[in-house]
Order: sequence, then structure tokens, then C-alpha cells
Amino acid sequence: MFFQETEALLHKSLPDVPRMVISRSLKHDIDDLVAMVFPSGRLAVVDDDYTAQAFGDEVFRALKGRFDCIHITLEAPTANKDTVEELRRKTARCDALVAVGSGTISDLCKYASFLSAKPYIVFPTAASMNGYLSANASICVDGYKKTFAAHMPGAVLCDTLVIAAAPPHLNKSGLGDSLARSTAQADWLLSHLLLGTAYDETPFELLKPLELYLHDNARGIAKGDRQSLELLMQTLLLSGLGMTIAGGSYPASQGEHMIAHAMGMLSPSPVIRKEETFHGEEIGVTTLTMAKMQEKLLRGWPAFASPDFPAEIIEKLFGSKITEEAKKAYKIKQEKLDSYLHVNNRDWEAVAGRIEPVMIPSARIHAILKAAECPDTPGMLGWDIKTWQIAITYARFLRDRFTFLDLAQD
Repeated sequence: MFFQETEALLHKSLPDVPRMVISRSLKHDIDDLVAMVFPSGRLAVVDDDYTAQAFGDEVFRALKGRFDCIHITLEAPTANKDTVEELRRKTARCDALVAVGSGTISDLCKYASFLSAKPYIVFPTAASMNGYLSANASICVDGYKKTFAAHMPGAVLCDTLVIAAAPPHLNKSGLGDSLARSTAQADWLLSHLLLGTAYDETPFELLKPLELYLHDNARGIAKGDRQSLELLMQTLLLSGLGMTIAGGSYPASQGEHMIAHAMGMLSPSPVIRKEETFHGEEIGVTTLTMAKMQEKLLRGWPAFASPDFPAEIIEKLFGSKITEEAKKAYKIKQEKLDSYLHVNNRDWEAVAGRIEPVMIPSARIHAILKAAECPDTPGMLGWDIKTWQIAITYARFLRDRFTFLDLAQD
């Protein structure tokens, strides 16, 4: 499925790699593929209103004649704690879950099955995000998006006809999510070089053989070209496996995600656009912003921003519940900041020399977004520019990760 060197590195890094299938059509093989993972037992096919029409109904029809199974269609679900508990109740008498969907359905089934100690598999309906094969789930608790330890699926079974039929914004979202590799690696490496935090090249080595091909075929993502979408899906699956190898979302989620999350948590919401935008489209824009910031800071000799937590400002911007969670998360980082490596000019040149080679130039990121017809400015997402600047300034206080956001800005 992947390049030979990628397969070798993958199996060396992970003892149990889930079954991965990417095929033009799975229509006639659904029950056989599921039986390879779940030979017996009661199954719950889980989807939502949209993904039921896209593929969920077909998956259920293919399975109900061979398995004891139920069909659960969640109405406009949100990946939050309440929906997780609802799903656990509805699947209490089932032995395994079959998720049919993308980000929300995947995270709900992943976390619900993990809490209930049950296996699950997933049929993606879009190449929209990189979390299919990560061992963590993004769940909202009291308005605050948190990452919880979970487990990988037993299989990811991809039908490229289904994926190509998804709304174009969904697959463009996956491309935006994949671009964050560059800025996330730069941030993670910065933390390693200045604070001595852990860092692992393996997740990035997995992606190297595919990344250039994907970016050269970005135009095909906008056109629904199946070969381009297969490249994107392979990249997203490897990104998820990279997060599992790293033991967290470090190789795929750093400052660029922190800005997007800050925008989503600001009170009141700053979004003025009526049409829906997807998470990965937002990440494409925040990745471009983060790449420009990183390039500027690497060319100079940055100071360090004040580590003090501005509780009153954070509460005014995000509300009291988010402030309490943010304060706990930031305290972890603040303890690391006490051991800051105060670099001089020569030290910073060495740091820049390590980081710059792993980055995709911001001009290249911009060209990829343009080729794929993705949003490339905050305004295209309906984001107010003044509020956008507030998010960039205060995002660093919402998470425990040390990134270029923690360096002083003009």
C-alpha cells in the first residue's frame, strides 16, 4: 500500500499495525472485510444523517445478512462527552462498533469503544482529517476541546468512490490538516532544542516519500481526482500512525491548532460567515500564518514572551470554565519555562539551522492552498481580523505545549 521503505519503518515502529485498505470500490467486499476483523459477535453500525446516505446504509445492508447487527444513526452529532455516553448506552449489548463517517463519528466511536473496552473499525466517508489511525480522540468537555487517550481501530477501510463523492470542502479540509506537518514539526523541534522535551523523527520519516507527490497533485483534490485523493488518504493515515508512534498529537498539532482552537473558543464566536467551514480548512489558514511567523522569528533573534498567565484577560475572552482548564494546562508549561535556555545570537543561529530544513516555505504552502482552491486568509473563513489577532496573541495560554507562539511578537 505504501512505499517499501515506509512499510518497513512502520512495522519496525509499531508492533500491531491495523489493517488498511484503499480501493476504488468496496461495495462487494464489505462483509468479507469486516469478517476478517470480527469473525463473530454483535455489531453496531454507527453513522450520522449525512454519512448514512453516503455509505452507512450500504454498509449496514451488507452486514445485516451475515452478522447480528444494529444500525445507529446519530442526528447532527457533536464530539462531546454527552454524545459519547449516549453512544455507550446504545451499544451496551454490542461486541464491536463499525464507524461510518469522518472526524466526529470516528472520534465518538473511538472513545466510546475505548471506554467500553470494545474493538471498532472505521469506513471513512471523506479524506477530511488525520485522526483515523491515531490512538487519541478529540472530545469537547464544557466548551473546551480536550485530547483523550483512546485506541486505534482494527481496520480502516476506504472506498475512493465514496470519498470522491464527499463535499469538496471535506477533502480540502484533509489537505489543510496534512499541511500542519511542517509547522507542527518546527514547533515540536523548537521545544526539544530549547526546553529538552521529547522529540521523534519517525512520524515525519513516514510522510517524506508521499508529501511531495501530494503537494504536486493538490489541484486534483479540488477536482475530486481519485488518484490525488488516494495520495491524500495515505498521507492522513500515516499522519495518524505517526501520532500513535509519538504517543500524542505532537507531530501534527502545535501552534497552528492552538490558534484555530482559540478562535473556536472565543466568546462570543467571531465567525460571521454563514456557510459552514471545516476544521482542516481552518488549519490550512492557521498553518500558513504560523509558517510566516516561524520564518520571521528564525531570521532574527527573538526575545521570550512573558510566561505569566493573564487570568483576567483570558476569562474575559474565553469565559470562566475555559479559563480554569487553561490555567491547569498552562501551569504544566510554566514549570518548564523556569528552565528556559536563554539563547544568545550564536545559539539561535544553531537552532534556526536545525529547524529551517524541516519546514515547508510559507510561499509553497500558499501555492498548495491556492492550487486546491482552499481558503488562504482569515477573511475567507469569515473570521474577523481584529479577533484573529487576539487569538494569535492568547492561544499560547490555552495549552501546555511550547511553540513559536511563546516567543515575543511585534
